[in-house]
Amino acid sequence: MVERLLVDLRDDGLVQVSSWPTGEQYPRPAGDPVELVWPLSDEDLTDLRWYLERYLRLPTAVYGERGARVAAALPHWGEQVFAAVFGSGPARDAYVAARARNGPLEIALLSKSAEQLGRPWELMVAPGSPVPVALDGVAISRTLQNTGMADVFDVPGSRLRVLMVISRPGGTADVGYQMIARPLLRRLEAVRGSVELVVLRPPTLERLGEVLAEAREAGEPFQVVHFDGHGVFGQASGAGAGAGTGWGSVMYQSPGPQGMLAFEKPGGGSDLVEAGRVAQVLAGAKVPVVVLNACQSAQVGSELEAAVATRLLAGGCASVVAMAYSVYAVAAAEFMTAFYERLFAGDRVADAVTAGRVQLTLNDKRPSMKGMLPLADWMVPVLYTRSEARFSHLRTTRSPEQSVGDILTRIREESEAGPERGGQGRDLEPVGEFVGRDADFYTLDVAARLQHVVVVHGPGGTGKTELAKAFGRWWRDTGGVDAPDWVFWHSFEPGVASFGLDGVVNAIGERLFDARFALLDNSERQKVIEEVLAARRLLLIWDNFESVREMPDPGRATPPLSQPEQDRMRGFLTRVAAGGGESAVLITSRTPESWLGPDLRRIELAGLGAEDATAYAHQLLAPYPSAQPQRQTPAFADLMRWLDGHPLSMRLTLPHLDTTTAQHLLNGLQGTAALPAADGNGNRHTSLSASIAYSFTHLSPADQEALTVLSLFNGVADANALVAFSTEQGAPERFRDRTGPQWMEVLLRAANLGLLMPMHSASAMFRLHPALPAHLAAHWRTRTPDTYATERAAAVRALVSAHAAFGGWLDGQATGGNAQLAFALIGQQRRMLGSMLGLALDHGLWLDAQLIFQPLDKYWDAQGLTEEAGSWADRARLAVESDDGTPPGLGTPAGALWLYTTGSQAGQERVRKQLDRAESTYRTMLHALEEQPRNPHYLSRLGAVYHQLGLVAHDRGRLTEAEDWFRRSLAVKEKLVDPPGLAISYRDLGLATSYHHLGSLARDRGRLTEAEDWCRRSLAIGERLNNLPGMASNYHQLGIVAQDRGRLTEAEGWYRKSVAIKESLNDLPGLVVSYHHLGVVAQLREHLEEAEDWYRRSLTINENIGNRSGMADSFHQLGVAAQLRGHLGEAEEWYRQSLTIKEGHNNLPGMAVTFGQLGLLAEERGDAALALTWTVRCVSLFEEIPHPSTVPGPSHLTRFTRQLGMKSLEETWQAVTGHPLPAAVREYVLTHQDTTSDSDNGENTS
Repeated sequence: MVERLLVDLRDDGLVQVSSWPTGEQYPRPAGDPVELVWPLSDEDLTDLRWYLERYLRLPTAVYGERGARVAAALPHWGEQVFAAVFGSGPARDAYVAARARNGPLEIALLSKSAEQLGRPWELMVAPGSPVPVALDGVAISRTLQNTGMADVFDVPGSRLRVLMVISRPGGTADVGYQMIARPLLRRLEAVRGSVELVVLRPPTLERLGEVLAEAREAGEPFQVVHFDGHGVFGQASGAGAGAGTGWGSVMYQSPGPQGMLAFEKPGGGSDLVEAGRVAQVLAGAKVPVVVLNACQSAQVGSELEAAVATRLLAGGCASVVAMAYSVYAVAAAEFMTAFYERLFAGDRVADAVTAGRVQLTLNDKRPSMKGMLPLADWMVPVLYTRSEARFSHLRTTRSPEQSVGDILTRIREESEAGPERGGQGRDLEPVGEFVGRDADFYTLDVAARLQHVVVVHGPGGTGKTELAKAFGRWWRDTGGVDAPDWVFWHSFEPGVASFGLDGVVNAIGERLFDARFALLDNSERQKVIEEVLAARRLLLIWDNFESVREMPDPGRATPPLSQPEQDRMRGFLTRVAAGGGESAVLITSRTPESWLGPDLRRIELAGLGAEDATAYAHQLLAPYPSAQPQRQTPAFADLMRWLDGHPLSMRLTLPHLDTTTAQHLLNGLQGTAALPAADGNGNRHTSLSASIAYSFTHLSPADQEALTVLSLFNGVADANALVAFSTEQGAPERFRDRTGPQWMEVLLRAANLGLLMPMHSASAMFRLHPALPAHLAAHWRTRTPDTYATERAAAVRALVSAHAAFGGWLDGQATGGNAQLAFALIGQQRRMLGSMLGLALDHGLWLDAQLIFQPLDKYWDAQGLTEEAGSWADRARLAVESDDGTPPGLGTPAGALWLYTTGSQAGQERVRKQLDRAESTYRTMLHALEEQPRNPHYLSRLGAVYHQLGLVAHDRGRLTEAEDWFRRSLAVKEKLVDPPGLAISYRDLGLATSYHHLGSLARDRGRLTEAEDWCRRSLAIGERLNNLPGMASNYHQLGIVAQDRGRLTEAEGWYRKSVAIKESLNDLPGLVVSYHHLGVVAQLREHLEEAEDWYRRSLTINENIGNRSGMADSFHQLGVAAQLRGHLGEAEEWYRQSLTIKEGHNNLPGMAVTFGQLGLLAEERGDAALALTWTVRCVSLFEEIPHPSTVPGPSHLTRFTRQLGMKSLEETWQAVTGHPLPAAVREYVLTHQDTTSDSDNGENTS
């Protein structure tokens, strides 16, 4: 028997702890209910989610510091959560008494609220304990109040059957997609009994019901259903679905937004199903345990997991094990293995969950860029239960003396292949350990099921063969084929005897049939095999298929198939694809095999994603501890970016870190140094040079010579850049005067051979094989040893010059052309542009450097990439400044570059609200400019600096000073004349910028007619020049003016026009502001759910780009929405989070808004004295009264003073500021009327 402590999280905000010792019929209350004050702020919870889900993606620099800080805070947070529940009175005494009895203990949390149950209660740490309660032998469960706690029941079955539902109907674009089932399969041998894992195919709700029913009727029911997919908040169908209730306490049972699980439709596509309907299917099949790994916690935290889990409980499911946050697949597999092991030992589900958590602490290392690092993700699995289950009938197959932890350690160190099964075991055995590719697995699984014939193509070394092997093992082990040995591997590697279709057919027939199959003629054999493929489920894997036709053996040892044999092969595949059966053929090739016809599915395989590449790097470097220091260097990150997740390149390159540096390897791959000699031996599967050479030799000598210029490219080659390069006078003769079509033909021929990968259809850009530049450099050097160094230097200069011209074009497009195209191109060629910028700086090509820097700077700004922008600005300034920091002469190209990059640096400081530093930087620029002659060139820069100083003053709330700077800037700009021949009027762009900010300033002063006039003048210029960013800013500002006038429909229209442009540009900082103001409009309309949704969307972007200032604005508005709902405690938490950031940035206007709102909150709570204190803090930030940034604070100050008396104001002012009440303030409150109303919404439009 288990002793329980029941924690009743009541609707009235109180918590009641009851003790239920073993053997007693009813629980006993431990004292009276007390107020439950949740101790963790939303910022704490945001940090916790970031730590669990994102920290190890980039655990370097400030992110490493943040991760360490959060990890160190966990015990303190746990103590706070424990104190909030148990306090220091009778409830705590009940906990101490229960622990003293030394029996099994469970803390059961009861609530009607999914929101309450979704909090991270597992964090709890008892006073004086070195470990959390959940890791100290105490089970923690969650239960719905209205379902109660039922008795323990026995689950039938001697073996454990798990049905895995893997559904990603929207594809695998979600970042970091991981499949739990694959690492789980490897670990199941650690369980002491038989665990059969079956994947539901297709993952439809109807098929789920059929499979569960069939298994139950056959006497082999599934005891566990594991959802590995997506959960969402969706709108329930049926009556009453119109009025949503938001994320409230009845989310799991209300109409409106509720937890839903994503299934697929039979022919593909998303089918969102309410969790209640899923629960009916599961309850009908009497499935006792559901595992839920289906929530996008980045959207709304653990509320979604709680909403889905509680719906499943309410629908009749006995126990739900849910992952409250995104979890590493290997961690989930470790947890599930220990969980299943304890079920075989006869433990309750709650105790099995506890054992799984312990296993996660014993093996707490997770992959990261810096190697395996500890992560406290033991808290991620949580248990929801309505009735306890035991699996006492499971039959064990090994001795319990063997430690599951020891077995898991051995399995982690072994290859994935496992024991050979049937005749294809050796064929499917991996070379090393297969890592990652979960998204590709899912894509392949769906394509093979729906389209039957799939060609996986890509450059040599991308891992096509290993993916095919792993996919074969996957279908073999999860019920994808009718029998484990019905996965048929066939290699078309040159030199293999059974090369054509007859060889394939015979190999299948020999395994499936007896000797009579050999008596049939070829056509009869083929017919029999096609009938089997149509009637049963088989998987055929054809590897290295390029040698059949497109890339025959260069040595001619195996000639390509004859035309009649090619026709037979094509006809066979066409019939399999169109036959309507359930078998599949998976083909790997370096080419798309277009000759097979259009009806086959083609999947282009690129390199590993960032997280998979990190995991693979760890696996490759594990045997080389001497390489570990290299992983900490910046050069290693650059090396990983260059390798681009290319498996063969990684496998053959990274182990050399044992004896050389990351920088040396990077230089070798870039063709500027020799790669380690060991790579020169081997075949195309074991040598980078041989792999490239196999494709390279299929090119003509002319194409080979032209391609050598790609040795200078980084990541991406662009035909348009090559055309510009060819026209440069300094370009080597061999590359001169080639046209665009000629370059495209060469690149396409290289792509068809797998040396390049087109970025997308009809694109002039191609992704480079990471080993190609080194191979091309060696080829170039070998062909022209005497002139190579001179030619390469000339080519570098010409290529930098070509990209400078490209940069100038991009800058013009970003400013007054097709900005969407410009930003898309920059995003795709960011590595190459960065490489060219670095070369320009290294070679002193200052003008070229500025032309490349300018569009990159606009892109960094739009993407919120402040760290990258700052790093490049620092590098540029170091390149042009003297050793003592003296800038170059401003009349030189170096001086022009210094002015631009220094201005960029100051702009980033302003964005980060480092206003003192920004002003100092701008004044440094101003001092340097004022010493220059007053010609138009310098006057334009002077006007720009005046304007930026105005922005800094505006940010500080110094409106008079800001207007002075803006008007000085405008006066300079009005005198300028554009040089002839410019496609864009930079004078007009400057005027438009001044008009816009003068409008913003007028709006802040309440002069709305003037504000609108300035904005429309700015907009007219922007529309004439097609300056999309400027148009978006003016649309937004006109929305604010309309909002201030109470014209909400008009305001929403302007905001949405702004959003349309910003979304097309992927302007993340701009979208933050627009989403924020769309939330304000919804709030003013009293559509609070819609407002919260906009604020959360804004907050999510702010978190992702690290915009703390924007986060503060979102926190404030979420507080306003909570206050309008009457959730005053929640509102105060939001305000205080906002205030923490604003005070850290010394953001006086923002502080004024939040101080004022806290005053209104205190008034609503009936605390007039506190309301006065907050209002004084608001008004006293500025000497001027009323200051525009403090409105409506002065009016509230008048009202509170009249309520409490002048003496209270005098005392409060002295206490807050340390100074007597100023005469101007006294006069204001005595002479002005309170102009505020009860409807004041406290909006923050900063």
